[in-house]
Amino acid sequence: MAKKDFKPLATEIIQEVGGPDNINNVIHCITRLRFYLHDESLADDEAIKAHDDVIDVIHASGQYQVVIGNEVGNVFDAVTAQLGDNLEPTPATTENDDRNPIVRGFGNLIGFITGSMSPVIGVIAASGIIKGILALLTLPQLGALLDTESTTYITVSAMADSAFYFLPILVGFAAARRLGSDPIVAAVIGGVLTYPQIVTWGGKFKEMFAIGGFKFEFLNYTYSIFPMILAAWLAKKLGDWLKDHLPSYLQMIFNPLITVLVVSTITLVITGPIIQGFANGIADLINALVHASGWLGGLIIGGFYQLLVIFGLHWGVVPLVTQQISQSGESALNAIISSTMVAQGAAVLAVALKTKIKKRKSLGIAAAISAFCGVTEPAIYGINLRFRRVFVSGMFGSAAGGLITGLMGGTMYGFTGSLIGFSSFFNPKHPTQLTSFYAFLLSSLAALVVSFVIAWVWGYNDDMEMGKKVEKKQRPGSQKSPAQVVKETTVPDPDARVSEETLASPVAGEIIPLSSVNDELFSKGTMGQGFAVTPTDGHVIAPVDAEVVVAYETGHAIGLTTHDGAEVLIHIGLDTVMLNGKGFDMKVKQGQMVKAGDPLVDFDLEQIKAAGYDPTVIVVVTNPRNVDVKFPTK
Repeated sequence: MAKKDFKPLATEIIQEVGGPDNINNVIHCITRLRFYLHDESLADDEAIKAHDDVIDVIHASGQYQVVIGNEVGNVFDAVTAQLGDNLEPTPATTENDDRNPIVRGFGNLIGFITGSMSPVIGVIAASGIIKGILALLTLPQLGALLDTESTTYITVSAMADSAFYFLPILVGFAAARRLGSDPIVAAVIGGVLTYPQIVTWGGKFKEMFAIGGFKFEFLNYTYSIFPMILAAWLAKKLGDWLKDHLPSYLQMIFNPLITVLVVSTITLVITGPIIQGFANGIADLINALVHASGWLGGLIIGGFYQLLVIFGLHWGVVPLVTQQISQSGESALNAIISSTMVAQGAAVLAVALKTKIKKRKSLGIAAAISAFCGVTEPAIYGINLRFRRVFVSGMFGSAAGGLITGLMGGTMYGFTGSLIGFSSFFNPKHPTQLTSFYAFLLSSLAALVVSFVIAWVWGYNDDMEMGKKVEKKQRPGSQKSPAQVVKETTVPDPDARVSEETLASPVAGEIIPLSSVNDELFSKGTMGQGFAVTPTDGHVIAPVDAEVVVAYETGHAIGLTTHDGAEVLIHIGLDTVMLNGKGFDMKVKQGQMVKAGDPLVDFDLEQIKAAGYDPTVIVVVTNPRNVDVKFPTK
């Protein structure tokens, strides 16, 4: 069968997220394209969702996420091929919102941790499968096909263990890219933590030095996550400080030199031991609680875990499971999670086999295969949630599978779950102990049968009306832009009276046509009609009586809704979001009512020019909403 060409889809997605100039970077995980956009309000959610190959759109963790499913790798390749080499990693900007600072800070922390972990999930999952297969091949019941002392076993085992052993390097690199700092410097710090001599000393708890009666000792940081995540953050902060204080001719050598020396020392001496001890304690506590709760814990966790996927919170569990496996070699929690994937796969499989609708059948089969391979999002977002009973059917099956897993005390020794992860239930250290494998077989069978039967009998028929793609709540670490909220909640009345409003120039200077702006997104009218101003000062005022619906913390853009409902965007400079608020002083906040002439934001015109950015102020009507908006001509 010929491979599908995703170039047309990639072209349309790029344009619908605001064009190449609105894309700062793009990565992908197992099912999603994860865009870092300069301005998420420029993206057209509904247009992107309308594509057959797009399952959904999610705003999360400072990312604009396009859920593709199994073909995400191919779509990603097509997108990056068209974008070229102009992408660069950058941290997501945080919009000004009304959340409690503690809640916002915690959310950003979770978003940073999950963003740092998501790029390495694939290799960890693959490594777990390899380790499980190795354990399977050493089983005496199968004739011990591999000797644990053989060259082949040791070599393949090294392939499987490398991702876990050098996890600090991988996580450090990914975290640095998430932060927009130097990933090589972070990887080097991770290399320090996994340096053979350090590892040897850590295994023996060798003393570094003592202060009074308090001893500072080396620890083993292979298989660790959290110490390196904090180290990457420290490296970012120190690196940025050095950029501001070191002469340019010293930057290339002394910035990484000082950063590696200082952050490595702090991590080895202070933060590493504290965080590693705390993380190991939490991992052991969770394992103990899951084991102790037995069937009841399995029933509750199994029954409700997939709800976390809907709300995007399941990524917060990933670091905990990884920490459990890397610390103790097992995760009872992950064993329960495995059966929930099987259950949702069985539910969508029932739909695929029962339906007579060709497109739904093909989507269901693909989603079921994906779920049985450990990725439930295509099943959940594509079909199960759009027929709520199908999702509930999967929850019943999940509860049954979790109950059996808890009752039998099942656990997992690898990361990959669902049917494809069967090998993760073999204990690599004691291959003949098959209790967990038997728990996997019975729990998976129960999840399959219960979910399939309930979905077939009660959950689905072709007469049911498919619901709209579900709008999911934000996962911690992100918030939907106010402009997007306005776009979704304000619906124009096509029969409403057409009114007229006139915009004044928001800044002193020469008014120029929008076509003269050096940005195709604006000059071609993609964002809407309007005008631009070559500013002569840095005072932006309200061009009309309006409500402030967007007040970016970076100060580079403001969204207004006029008295009659027209939506107006004022964009100060091109690419000035990269200044991260330097040179901008926001005078208003979201939800504030302003009169024409009221101050909105002050900006340092000379600082913007000195930084190499175009200071042109752009005014566009992104949605007139039946208002005839007049623009100034001089």
